[in-house]
Amino acid sequence: MAFKSVAAIFLCLFSACGHASALHKQHAIVDIENRVRFHGSSASNIESFINIRFGQNTGGSNRFAAPKPYSYPYGSVVNATQPGAACPQQKVPIQGLAVFDNVTHISEDCLTLRVDRPANTSRTSKLPVMVYIYGGGDSIGQIYDPIYEPGSLISNAVQQGFPVMYVAMNYRVGVFGFAASPALNATGSLNAGLLDQRLGLSWVQQHISAFGGDPDNVTIFGESDGATGVGLQITAYGGDIPKTPFKRAIMQSGSASADSGTASNISAVHTSELIKKINCTSSSSEAEFACLRELPLDRLLSAAVEYEFSVSNFGFDVFEPTSPSTFIPDSPSTLLTTGRFAHDIDIIAGWTEDDQSFFAPSTLNSTTDLVQFIYSQFPAFSKRNVQRVLSLYSVTSFSDMSSENISAQYFRASRMLRDAQYACPSLHMVQMNHKYSDGKTSNYLYVLNQTLFSPLFAEMGTSYLGISHFSDIPYVFNLAKTRYSFLASPSDIKLSTEMSSSWASFAAFGDPSRRHGTITNWDDAMDQISLGQYNLRVVGGPNEGLKAIGHDKDSYEELAKRCDFWSSAEVLREMAV
Repeated sequence: MAFKSVAAIFLCLFSACGHASALHKQHAIVDIENRVRFHGSSASNIESFINIRFGQNTGGSNRFAAPKPYSYPYGSVVNATQPGAACPQQKVPIQGLAVFDNVTHISEDCLTLRVDRPANTSRTSKLPVMVYIYGGGDSIGQIYDPIYEPGSLISNAVQQGFPVMYVAMNYRVGVFGFAASPALNATGSLNAGLLDQRLGLSWVQQHISAFGGDPDNVTIFGESDGATGVGLQITAYGGDIPKTPFKRAIMQSGSASADSGTASNISAVHTSELIKKINCTSSSSEAEFACLRELPLDRLLSAAVEYEFSVSNFGFDVFEPTSPSTFIPDSPSTLLTTGRFAHDIDIIAGWTEDDQSFFAPSTLNSTTDLVQFIYSQFPAFSKRNVQRVLSLYSVTSFSDMSSENISAQYFRASRMLRDAQYACPSLHMVQMNHKYSDGKTSNYLYVLNQTLFSPLFAEMGTSYLGISHFSDIPYVFNLAKTRYSFLASPSDIKLSTEMSSSWASFAAFGDPSRRHGTITNWDDAMDQISLGQYNLRVVGGPNEGLKAIGHDKDSYEELAKRCDFWSSAEVLREMAV
């Protein structure tokens, strides 16, 4: 990652733009079954119910185990006005980069969710429900961070005439959510973090109607590893379930097959190494996890975070989802290719133009440097495939991007990673969804080509970062004129309103361009499939509009040809090693 180059300016400016709280708050009340009453708060025409428990404490014997549902005792009156704990993780999410707020309260009793809705919503409103899954490298994240504040998204949807409801659930991260071992596999406890998400979705099915939401019109959405979580909820159990607990899905910079490590044993390797580090090695996997469960939370968390940082920048993606398992019965790409996933889901999938600019070394300066970098990312690549990828991303294609200090090799590397991890898995996702739904679902593709972070990058001399990862979050949550007002231009504020509206429109109707105020001219990705092309909506920037992904010379960035490579069975096998 190249975060260090922009850390100072982010630390200075983001820490100054705190979450603005309303001056006056009132109570909101919801009753659910078993005579349980939730007291929430109401401010700025938004009613919020936070810190609602949906899962039992994950400490003690429940540590690493599949989550167990929580039921409030009969007659409970629940104070749902104060944030709850984050699941165990480092308290400073990214050292030196204050994009996320620091975590002030950590506990293993963390499986809580929030419900936010327009004021005056009643039990009979049946609003579309948008359920958010946060990202964070499978190692950080919580639903109470103000970067995911949903008030502006909700109020904007109300103004546009299609009100929605927002839900988000905490889930376990790091070793607590994604440890892997034979003992966990034997008890159906692999991918505990994904099982937490699923339990939260089950809670929505059971209880959201009491809050005025429609359990039959649920859209799950997420960014980065949150988007990968969304994709893995689509492929859950190989699609072999009676009913999928959502109707639509939005994946921002991620999809089911975005993390190649999910198809490998990398989490099991790291789990074994951590067990050695903390002196819990034993003759059986069961005994090792019994040892881990007896450790105080602080000791295990400290050791896990130290280990994560020893093998990965910022500790990201060390412990991540694992297949095969009950929840992910085969590699995600295989599940998609063979049709083993939920077939009735409408999808939006997309990425940012320079989605991997943070993660490619800006010091790359030669083809030799680039080849070494390719092997660092994909150690099992054959020499033949290294040459193929170099040919697909010729240096001349990026020469006009280079500058005195930044070589074209950097931009080659950034684009390779973007396509391998985000663009091509997104294209493959909608291709397979269209194929196995017999064309009965809607499928939309986009690439974001605008960011309100441009002033920061320019001031730091890092404009080469372009439309970076995370650029979509301020727009989707409609925060350009609130949290990020010190950065936003008029075009940012306009795009923020339109992108937020499109997400709500999709949740309401399955169409991101249904009403006035949304992103216009966004056609289904499959409308030109008879011509061998896929529609791609470029969102924002000077070249916005509908583009074609195909094999002709006018195709967007030669993406079809490049994705033929990245999505081939041979390359997927080599990437998973």
